[in-house]
Amino acid sequence: MILIIRPGELTVKRGATRLEMERLLLRAAREAAGECGGARFRREPGRIYAEGDVECLKRALSRVFGVKSVSPAHVVTFKEVGDIASAAAALWSNAAAGRKFAVRVHRVGDHPFTSRDVAAAVGAALVAAGGTVDLENPEVEFFVEVRGDKAYLYTEVVEGPGGLPLGSEGKVLALVSGGIDSPVAAWMLMRRGAHVDVFHCALGGTPTLKRSLEVIRQLLSWSYGYNARVIVADCSPVAKAIRAKVREELWNIAFKRALYLAAAEAARRVKALALATGESLGQVSSQTLQALAAVEKGLDMPVLRPLIGMDKEEIVQLAKRIGTYDLSAHMPEYCAIFSRRPKKWATREEVEEIDLAVGDVAREVASAAKVLRKRELADYISTLSPPTDLEVEEPPPDAVVVDLRDEESYKRWHYPGAVRADVEDVAKLVDKLGRDKTYVFYCYSGGLSIDVAEALRKQGIRAYSLRLRLDRE
Repeated sequence: MILIIRPGELTVKRGATRLEMERLLLRAAREAAGECGGARFRREPGRIYAEGDVECLKRALSRVFGVKSVSPAHVVTFKEVGDIASAAAALWSNAAAGRKFAVRVHRVGDHPFTSRDVAAAVGAALVAAGGTVDLENPEVEFFVEVRGDKAYLYTEVVEGPGGLPLGSEGKVLALVSGGIDSPVAAWMLMRRGAHVDVFHCALGGTPTLKRSLEVIRQLLSWSYGYNARVIVADCSPVAKAIRAKVREELWNIAFKRALYLAAAEAARRVKALALATGESLGQVSSQTLQALAAVEKGLDMPVLRPLIGMDKEEIVQLAKRIGTYDLSAHMPEYCAIFSRRPKKWATREEVEEIDLAVGDVAREVASAAKVLRKRELADYISTLSPPTDLEVEEPPPDAVVVDLRDEESYKRWHYPGAVRADVEDVAKLVDKLGRDKTYVFYCYSGGLSIDVAEALRKQGIRAYSLRLRLDRE
């Protein structure tokens, strides 16, 4: 058995460009094959062949950018068409018996026969085995690819990502959260050949950071051939500055602006030529055309938005293909800088006001960010744990106890004296009751309350998670 690898778009390139793209594709393929104990590669015009653990290589190499599809195949060296037909009968007679089938032939090179001759000979052999030819609605398809004196026989075509080999189109810094959209945007730029480094703005606590980094790790599992950088910035100083210095109706735009400024600083640090985001036009208030125009004013590099014209369902389907959807869909969201009645645009004067309030803080956050490599992520994630004093058995005296569960659960039972709040309203509750108080949070399993308490700690607020384990019923 051998694995046929079909390069995609690079086959229309010529000269030095094509040679460089083939080199990049093979580099990525070798890294992917490392997951399978390695492989021996051979190439010829329009095809690459891999020998090794074919089933494993099929899974790994179908995730390499620049690969259109792969097929595990049996190789037959032939002298005449009859040799191909005999080999096909030996392989496929049982599969064809009692079923409607079609034979599809692709031929390259000079031969004393045509593709139709091969299809007819193989078809006749399979009819003799009990099959019925049906080219329009077959139950099973048999493929024969003839190249030189070899025929490759296969029944499976596994789709690859296509696009261009990674590294053929420069470097981009992608702003990636733990949500659904931004990893898809980064993946789409990888698919177009860009080396993608990742900028992650951490606003929650350690549990959310761990989950976000798992999303990023899954995204970068596609990044064969490039040991991508992951820049992790503690953005709690940005949140604090926005809440203290920016009018509430501008918080959403101010956060996006600060994120752009921080990412632009980080992009210069890693020598990226552009930023990339997961924004889709009109999806939320900060993604109106006016808001997007406002937040990128004055940046000295382009902002790429691969998802700009996509709807949510299209994005979700791609996230499922990439493997990030299940991780992202269960990500609890805690953000202290989203206003209830946000403006959908900002004037030039308001953008200047935002820059004065958060520009320096955003750049400082980027400069202090931790830079990891893709291959370091797993070890780094394993070291992350919340502060040891974050959980308490009983609330301290005079603490404000906050129930983060849904309203029905709160009505059935709640800790004596507890108030209820949705997680996105926690920051407003703290502002209302006072940042000098002590807050104790609880939820169902403890994960969200730990996250919220740790995030508030970063803002200088005394906060704890109450060690309760409550059923959702």
